[in-house]
Amino acid sequence: MKFFKLTISIIYLLFSFHANAQRLTFSSELGYFNNDENLSTIGQVWREYINAIDTNSDTSQFWIEGNCDIHNRLHKDGMLNTYNIRKLTNEIYEINTIAYYPDSVIKGGLINAIYKICAMRTDRGWRLMNYFDAIKNRYTQYHKGCVEFYIGSGITMDMMAVKKSAKFADTFIRNYNLTNNKIVYIVGMSIDDCANMIGLTYTPIRSHKSYAGRTLNNVILSTRLDHIHEIVHAILLPLYPNAPLFLHEGIATYYGGATKQDYKAIKHIAKDFIVQHNIDFNSNEYLDISLKEDVQLSNVIAAAIIEYALQRGGESEVKRLLGATNYDQVFELLNVANNQRTEFIRSLF
Repeated sequence: MKFFKLTISIIYLLFSFHANAQRLTFSSELGYFNNDENLSTIGQVWREYINAIDTNSDTSQFWIEGNCDIHNRLHKDGMLNTYNIRKLTNEIYEINTIAYYPDSVIKGGLINAIYKICAMRTDRGWRLMNYFDAIKNRYTQYHKGCVEFYIGSGITMDMMAVKKSAKFADTFIRNYNLTNNKIVYIVGMSIDDCANMIGLTYTPIRSHKSYAGRTLNNVILSTRLDHIHEIVHAILLPLYPNAPLFLHEGIATYYGGATKQDYKAIKHIAKDFIVQHNIDFNSNEYLDISLKEDVQLSNVIAAAIIEYALQRGGESEVKRLLGATNYDQVFELLNVANNQRTEFIRSLF
């Protein structure tokens, strides 16, 4: 029955986008079998929040203190349909939404995610909160330094790995003189398990690989307790949201490697590839090249740039590069002209 209702919601969702231009719609069945007066109030708060995103207004007023929207990127640009709002407790309700990109954005359309957040009753009315914060007490918890670990079912606690991760995070923050933000580190048997723990019911970006990891703002999803690559993302992505992904991946790869290999090993793989192929690094075509072991060439090059920056000016030089807002600006800050990129990149290896 639940699957049937979800299917009907998706069909309604696709039809409604062709029928009107509203970015957030509500299923016609919402509350049909329930006369709960809170549903319309919660729905209105949710609608006002999406409208505030669309107008680039301050959205902090919609959230309970200490919470920020970890699903912001999922519903920021797509078309949304809320197909269910249900009571978890007398004080907390669950909001279930489908994010969809219509044909005007992605040809053929694409369901980007099915996810849930919560609304909590406060003395200031209903406020939004992440689904995970509503249910996190179900999981084994361990807090050390700036990292809060939440361990899913079937995971064996490895205290050496926990201490390694927490120590790295604290040292990284101190060395870069950064704001000591909290890191929420969620560990499950698979990335899909982790995603379900934070209310991400479906996403086309899935992986069953043992080294998989994903970061949403300051929240890490991983199958490992010592995923240094994702810890770097969880620290830097909230602080430098406008820095190019190329650079973020480079810093994470330099410190944490990739695909369970350290930076030195994957740099050797990239070096062999660069020596054997005549790549024109003056164009951006190389950004899509994948090497063996699921390593992206661009990530290794970005890591080599971070190594170069650290040698030249330490952590302050890396922070200067994080001020870039696009790929080309990274090279401008390095004083590398467009026609010199090939020579510069090859010199890094």
